[in-house]
Amino acid sequence: MLATLLALVALGYPLALAFGLPLANRDRGDVRKWIQETAVAQAPDDLTPLLAGTGLVATADGERLAETSVAVLERRPLGHGAEDVAALTEAAAGAPLLVLSDPWGRPAEGVVAAPAAVLDGGLLAAALHALYLGEGRLVPGSLPSRERPDGQRTRFTFPASDAAGPVLVNGERLAAGAGFSEDGAAVVLARPAPFGADVRRMTGDAAILDAGAGTIALADEHGGGDVRSALAIVRLAERLEGASDGENRRFAAARTRLLDVDPSRVLMVEDRPLSAEAERPAERIDGVVRRVTFPSAAGVVVVDDVPLEPGVHYTRDGTSVVLTSPPPRNARVRQYPGAFLADPASGTFLLAEAPGPGERVWAERYTFHARPGCGETLLECFYALPQHPVPYPHWIAAGIVPFFSKYPVADERNALRATLYTTLGTLAALALGAAVGVLLAVNFVLMRPLEKAVFPWVIASQTVPIIALVPVLLLVLGNAGITIQTSIIPTALIGAYIAFFPVVVGTVKGLRSVDPLALDLMRSYAATPVHVFLKVRFPAAVPFLFTSLKLGTAAALVGALVAETESNNRRGLGFQILGQVQSGNVADVWILLLVSSLLGIGLVAVVGVAERLLAPWRRP
Repeated sequence: MLATLLALVALGYPLALAFGLPLANRDRGDVRKWIQETAVAQAPDDLTPLLAGTGLVATADGERLAETSVAVLERRPLGHGAEDVAALTEAAAGAPLLVLSDPWGRPAEGVVAAPAAVLDGGLLAAALHALYLGEGRLVPGSLPSRERPDGQRTRFTFPASDAAGPVLVNGERLAAGAGFSEDGAAVVLARPAPFGADVRRMTGDAAILDAGAGTIALADEHGGGDVRSALAIVRLAERLEGASDGENRRFAAARTRLLDVDPSRVLMVEDRPLSAEAERPAERIDGVVRRVTFPSAAGVVVVDDVPLEPGVHYTRDGTSVVLTSPPPRNARVRQYPGAFLADPASGTFLLAEAPGPGERVWAERYTFHARPGCGETLLECFYALPQHPVPYPHWIAAGIVPFFSKYPVADERNALRATLYTTLGTLAALALGAAVGVLLAVNFVLMRPLEKAVFPWVIASQTVPIIALVPVLLLVLGNAGITIQTSIIPTALIGAYIAFFPVVVGTVKGLRSVDPLALDLMRSYAATPVHVFLKVRFPAAVPFLFTSLKLGTAAALVGALVAETESNNRRGLGFQILGQVQSGNVADVWILLLVSSLLGIGLVAVVGVAERLLAPWRRP
């Protein structure tokens, strides 16, 4: 038995992976669950060259202006020779290369507040230009916890392994040692996070705590220098890939998996912004109309997000568009006067008008799906699943003690109390079912006509779906004045209904398994029918009877659990299982299933002990 238990435990690990990895792979491939990042025009990481008046602008990796980037100042491109610092400085003549706000105040350790001037302009807008601590740029970043705060949980994990900064709980900054402690890749809060709280961990240098109040948290509270926001600064913007030859209208961003709907997206052709707003037609799309009117006289016309080719699919007459064939009824017909995201997966845009030769198409900002929120690898996504269909055996074992000690024994919700209640209901069902089954079996053996008349109906009774019979029984008992939510009667009746059938069949078989020679011998002794039954038939039927009782025990337990579930009997184990299933606590469900299995094994063992006591001649 121990070897079997060890084998089942060992089998639990590959089963957990077999059931969990497909779900993890699904989450990993669902871009809706990916972490979103925003590509913005790159501010210099080091202000030293600009403060020295050299006008040099460096990228994040320390290189000078790259040929694939566009140097911009307040959405105005600065010359075409990006690698030529002198040309850049000359192009920017008369315009400040750097405008910093006043120093931000420090009302608390590790927290800074924006001055009123910055708040008037909008903290988020200023932060997007850049935040600096001393002469180095602050890179913001934070990740939400994998677990949902429930008012009791204190242990949280985060998608990225490099999340090692302070913890933010509803905008409150918690420092290591005081507000939380490290536990491997997880953090343990000093006190539980409120229900539904926003629990994050900083992955960058800063994080916005309260945009309205203008406060941000610093990962390093001992950083030197003042915190300032760059209100105007030369930045590097991403240049979209595509030929600017006066005819090409397709350009692609460097990132892929862009958001379909991104109100903050800003695309530019030189210093001209491209509108990404979708224009609706004035006419109703009814499946017949072919002429539609838009507010603008130019743009990309799409039907159900499929762009149409001018001259092929439609012709234009000012603001009116005449389609070659009417679009389907209620089709989504739109016009994009600036640019249309033709393929979010590859980040390809279709411009309404082709840029002139040599004109640069660049993006000031756009949002994209950067990486899976569950983790970089499939195994990380597996461990990040909120619930595992088949948890690891040691996860189940670790939750047994907390599960049984969650409520005191006096509380009806206590799992041990529910197990005892279901045990009593199962024993009552087994006793009633065994009594009815043995009584029917004896009468069937003694009266053959009765067996032929009734036994087919006994078989037919087992074809009635128990899930359909229980509501009818509960309705009858309820009308009889029985409180089905707390009574053990439904449990006993339903369990007995399932358990009596194997007892009937097994006992009939046992009573008729007597050797005919033994019956002839009893007749030669002039034995009465009672003596024949007690001395011959009953001993012969004992092996069949107890085998049937063992089968009936398992059936009675199933019937008891079904009755408790259907009657919402909060005292039983079935109600506990239903409650954990509805709340999504898969590990607790497996604990209850394990308890039910052990209960069934224990009750069958009790029947075996009774067999040894009542039929000692059956001992091996």
